[in-house]
Amino acid sequence: MPPVSALDRRAILRLIATGAATLLASCGRPKEDIHPLANQPEGTLPGTVRRYATALPLAGYGRGVTGLVVDERPIKLEGLAAHPASLGSTDPFIEAAILDLYDPQRLRAPFGPTGPSNWSALAALFREQLAPTRGRGVAVLTGRVTSPTMLAQLAAARTALPEMRHVSWEPFDDDAPLAAARAAFGRPLLARPRLQDADVVLLLDADPLGPGPEQIAHARNWSDRRRKAPMHRLYSIEASPSLSGSMVDRRQAAGPRDLAAACHVLAAALGGGSGPLPTLPPQLERLVRDAARDLKAAHGRALVIAGERQPEAVHAFAAWANGVLAAPQDWIAPVSGDVSPHRGGLAALADDMHAGRIGALVVLDANPVYAAAPALGFKQAMARVPLTIAASRFGDETGAASQWRVPLSHFLEDWHDWRAPDGTASIAQPLVHPFFDTRTPAAILDLMIDPAARPGSFDAVRAQWTGLDDAAWRTAVASGVVPDSAAPLERVGTAGLVLPPIPPQTLTIDLRPSSQLYDGRFSTNAWAQECPDPITKEAWGSSARMHAGDMSRLGLKEGSLIRIDRGGSAILPVRAVSGQALGTVTLVTGYGREGTGQIADGLGASAWALGGNGTPRIAAQEGGSSVATTQPVFALEGELEKLFPVLAPAEAMPPVTPKPSLLPNPPARGNAPPQYAMAIDTDLCIGCNACVIACQAENNVPVIGPDEMAVGRDMHWLRVDRYVSEGTAGFQPVPCMHCEKAPCEPVCPVEASVHDSQGLNLQVYNRCVGTRTCEANCPYKVRRFNFLDYAERSVWGDAPHESVTAQRNPDVTVRARGVMEKCTYCVQRIEAVNHAAAPGETPAPVVTACAAACPTQAIRFGTLDSPDIAGARKDPRHYRLLEELGTEPRTSYLARRRNPGDTPA
Repeated sequence: MPPVSALDRRAILRLIATGAATLLASCGRPKEDIHPLANQPEGTLPGTVRRYATALPLAGYGRGVTGLVVDERPIKLEGLAAHPASLGSTDPFIEAAILDLYDPQRLRAPFGPTGPSNWSALAALFREQLAPTRGRGVAVLTGRVTSPTMLAQLAAARTALPEMRHVSWEPFDDDAPLAAARAAFGRPLLARPRLQDADVVLLLDADPLGPGPEQIAHARNWSDRRRKAPMHRLYSIEASPSLSGSMVDRRQAAGPRDLAAACHVLAAALGGGSGPLPTLPPQLERLVRDAARDLKAAHGRALVIAGERQPEAVHAFAAWANGVLAAPQDWIAPVSGDVSPHRGGLAALADDMHAGRIGALVVLDANPVYAAAPALGFKQAMARVPLTIAASRFGDETGAASQWRVPLSHFLEDWHDWRAPDGTASIAQPLVHPFFDTRTPAAILDLMIDPAARPGSFDAVRAQWTGLDDAAWRTAVASGVVPDSAAPLERVGTAGLVLPPIPPQTLTIDLRPSSQLYDGRFSTNAWAQECPDPITKEAWGSSARMHAGDMSRLGLKEGSLIRIDRGGSAILPVRAVSGQALGTVTLVTGYGREGTGQIADGLGASAWALGGNGTPRIAAQEGGSSVATTQPVFALEGELEKLFPVLAPAEAMPPVTPKPSLLPNPPARGNAPPQYAMAIDTDLCIGCNACVIACQAENNVPVIGPDEMAVGRDMHWLRVDRYVSEGTAGFQPVPCMHCEKAPCEPVCPVEASVHDSQGLNLQVYNRCVGTRTCEANCPYKVRRFNFLDYAERSVWGDAPHESVTAQRNPDVTVRARGVMEKCTYCVQRIEAVNHAAAPGETPAPVVTACAAACPTQAIRFGTLDSPDIAGARKDPRHYRLLEELGTEPRTSYLARRRNPGDTPA
């Protein structure tokens, strides 16, 4: 049969007419079934949303998700309630993952040393060069592997190539906590803190509510405890403001020297240690004294958590303290297949590559050229390896340094399995057939073992779960969780006291994962790049964060350019951050990319370039620069106490008397349909921005790019403001207020801004003529104007971006240039529920996209008489934003609480 490209139109029609098209399909992947989460009724109409359980990985750990599919197109991802790592909610990484599926920058076919190639050529290369070596000099580099299928493929590869080496490496690793547990208990173990059971928590530069594989689970457990009485109390000692540090009751900025010294003082207070104690700054000394008092008083329900980036000794101290306190913490064996130190394994591999002892290197979904320590010289080491192959979904630095660059399937295009951080297994089914000629990492390993292997991954995944009969298999796939697959709890003895050495007081570089880009694996995602950082509100780039005193000492101003040298170098602007420790410069990872495409290239500087050891050097550079930030654009006028009230646990909001107003009274409702409202608990909002990207995915909010963001034209329908007051900080999501007396309505000359019978303030797009009077009259800064045709403009450069339109929600209008747009309370979801209800029947509850995403369930939506909304409005902490204006918003808030437990100075 001639190739398809050689067939003319008549020949193709003849093939279809005779059924030969079936033969064409047989040359590709095997046909595989996917199973819906719930049985679909017969005769389902086109445009109906179908839901499927699957999973997505982050740093090797699986998190359960529900895929919303319309006409065979996945358009949205939500949390899977049955999965312990997602619990029905999401984070920004899950929400943004759907855009990666349709991203025009994706790699589409293998690319070899001489140009475009194919899998057959790579298979021949494996047959000729790997098989005869029995694996001698062959190395496979992956990220953390928890997939049973991938582990089985690695074991099979070692059988076929017995001398092959496998190295696991994650930029943000767990080397330090594993080493501390190995020293304390004789075996590598991972701690599993139970925040839902802790009355007092001390965070030692830890950010359990921040970005990472367990952010959703930790946030839900923390919020569940925060709702209960009596109120718990959280302390934090950290170098730079974090999401967790913003939500604690007492926080103190401290660099490595003061943090280590605080451990010594705390150990003495808990009955350990001897000898003279180091001195602490007065405020830190008070916090440690109060924390020790509360930890001892809450014995059995007190917890100390050390940050993953802290050295081994700090983790060992935390293990001892938790043993003394009988802390609510479990221990499990690591669920990854390799517990060897990540950094040590990568360093040994790099040494062998430099020495010429590696003949073939296969990198599967990892990017060491970008994120490895500069001292390893990984790019130079790859140049000394005769055969290098990099597999990824997007172009990256490691692929550019490789002879072969091969494309990986998106996680939603093929079969996978992963374990959650607690060991629970998920079987991830595909939601769509692969768009391009791609394969999974396990399929590439299979090709190394057997060059004639077929690309389908269903058989490989099914073979790992032979203990499940067909019915159990279908149930596990449909539900998204393999029953009883969590790791068993380990019994441990009492850890001995280890006090961390106190380092000298020197300038320190603090590398942290970006809340949007993580370690850089989401750098190519336009939604992630445009989502503002929770702390600085920067988008499309990042600054170095410093204490204002350090900036003054170095003669720096806001936006000054600095060059930092440590191992490598980075040039970037500097920003003063309230709550930053003196002597500490914080950089978030994920920027400074090269060879990745239009979205990521040239934005910021790589924090990984400073991943060396020693004291950094900082020098001012000529000129200045700034990174787009959204907070000044949307800053509200008013006293902080009115915008973001903070109460003690027993306090209530004072009454507010509205000012005289010319706004019209709300229309009489009569026998109106259900009236909707939203209540947001600022005591639970952790500022993670999952709601922001969820709204973007649900409502077809366009990406506008860094230039438009820099001039203040942010198009997000929902923003999360961060407020800092003396002694506390917090976050406030701000969607449209849906005012009963809406200031935007009477000023619109064409009545494009109107109220509907359900109490929603709507924007009629085809009426809007772009006067922007409604925006000028809105005191909440929640309306967005389409200055340009953003929906049709591409931020992907020359790459054809039409594929991105396939993600758009068909139930939401795509707005053209020149109209005002804003939050609609996801009116399309309300109307879908209304249409599904029988005449006279009460519509089912509605969950907006932002409420569905929120990991702490801080956002509640429903009718005015629903338990969530009615209960919130009766809460003593209830208030409306700028309530004195008399606009009577349907969106209201519960005030932030603070339970500091201070002692007199």
